[in-house]
Amino acid sequence: MTQRSCIVTLPPPTPNGGLHVGHLAGPFLASDAYTKASRLAGHPTFVTSYSDVNQSYVRVTAQRQGRDPAELASTWTADIRRTLDLYGCDVGEFLSPDAATADYTRRMFVAMYERGLLVRKPFTFFYSPARKAMLDEAGVSGYCPRCLDRCKCGICEACAFPNTAQTLLSPRDTLTGDTGLVAKTVDVLVLEVERHRDAIARYHAANTRHRPRYRWLVEDALRAPLADFPVSLPGDWGVAVDHPQFVGQVINPWAEVMSNFVYCYERAATHLPGTATPQVVNFFGYDNSYFYAIVHVALMDAADCMQWAPHAVVINEFYNLDHGKFSTSANHVLWAGDVAQRHDPDAVRLFCALNSPGFEKGNFNEPEMARVVESRLAAPWRRIARLFNERLAELPDRSVAADVALTAAGRHALRRVLASYGAKRFHLRQAAEDILHLQAYLLDSLESPADATQFRGIAYLVKCLAQAMYPIAPGVAQRMFAAVSTHAIGALDEADVERIAPLPAELFLRVEAA
Repeated sequence: MTQRSCIVTLPPPTPNGGLHVGHLAGPFLASDAYTKASRLAGHPTFVTSYSDVNQSYVRVTAQRQGRDPAELASTWTADIRRTLDLYGCDVGEFLSPDAATADYTRRMFVAMYERGLLVRKPFTFFYSPARKAMLDEAGVSGYCPRCLDRCKCGICEACAFPNTAQTLLSPRDTLTGDTGLVAKTVDVLVLEVERHRDAIARYHAANTRHRPRYRWLVEDALRAPLADFPVSLPGDWGVAVDHPQFVGQVINPWAEVMSNFVYCYERAATHLPGTATPQVVNFFGYDNSYFYAIVHVALMDAADCMQWAPHAVVINEFYNLDHGKFSTSANHVLWAGDVAQRHDPDAVRLFCALNSPGFEKGNFNEPEMARVVESRLAAPWRRIARLFNERLAELPDRSVAADVALTAAGRHALRRVLASYGAKRFHLRQAAEDILHLQAYLLDSLESPADATQFRGIAYLVKCLAQAMYPIAPGVAQRMFAAVSTHAIGALDEADVERIAPLPAELFLRVEAA
């Protein structure tokens, strides 16, 4: 039977900075592990994303730093791509928005307006008399009217619910701190989200793969009338609407995420076999869930492209740095690319998987990472490699059949780990813990007396461990797998070992001391 093709999306990173360790530990590692496991299971899978250059955070960061926003975005986009390569993340296409994507976005939303699916309607924005400028999302800071956390004007990253210039508490200019902002009404393109309530409810009711907090957000949102969403904004940073009724306006970058993703999906589908619409799996942080769960579903319903609504959505919680939120503006940040200069990227990936923020917040501390990697991974592996290689030298006959009990245990452990990489029960922390269990079982087996049959079973455990580890630590896994196979890890291989060669003495290529 033909396997269903899959499109995996990375969350489009905002190029006002690079990928920090929090980004990596959240959706970027998760999406890459899912992709590698999906291909291991035989599913044709294509990964796509783009650089979210039109977010207001790019413009505001550039203003703060006295830089040209286009130059800032270009510099950090290139850095983001290098970081993804450093960590072995599979990306089929990573677009930088250009004239083609802008035209696609503009045509989509203007056509929706001309068909009556979007309307021209007054919407309230903040205006700075001091700067004589309209301010949008990143330009205005305040407090969330729902949960009271600090937030920007548009979305609260803590509770993921939207706010507006009419509801944001204690608004101030993000750059200057000016509190003398005034509300100004402008006629813009508006999506009347309430018109799509039934489509939103049906979509989420039919999809049980979404994580609980994501479903709870939808349930909470549907308890009240759904607020209008401004598809265009007054401004000049972004895709110009280029319509006589919306002069001086650009497409809201959160609406643009939807149109750019559909653009990416259509391109990705040409790289996949078959004619059926591929299943889409989205990975992103919880902080922007309202846009994905409510606004994007409504926009897809309005645009008649619900075939691209995600088959599964995998969110993650925040990943802190030394128990504080990552913040570029506060200089509380650790770039993933810098960490990769000091540690084997696979060691970083494994540590981030062990305290993955899939269901609750995680925390990164570099000395702690070095200690955990050494004590739980590197040191046990050195003993495994030494015992395995000593035993290998003592056993001249390696042609015997593998021990049945050991092969059954290895196969069961491998399948358990692979289940944690699937969309229905994706759980990176559980996968990493079960990998450690398999490694400990392998070490215990080596520390017990073993004949040739049992040793071949132990070699089979190595084969299973390598494949279980591959989605999280691909480089480590391939080096491990090479000792028991004549080919690289590709499709899932549960057959007996093809060869038994010495194991690498070190699990990682380099790990800085704790």
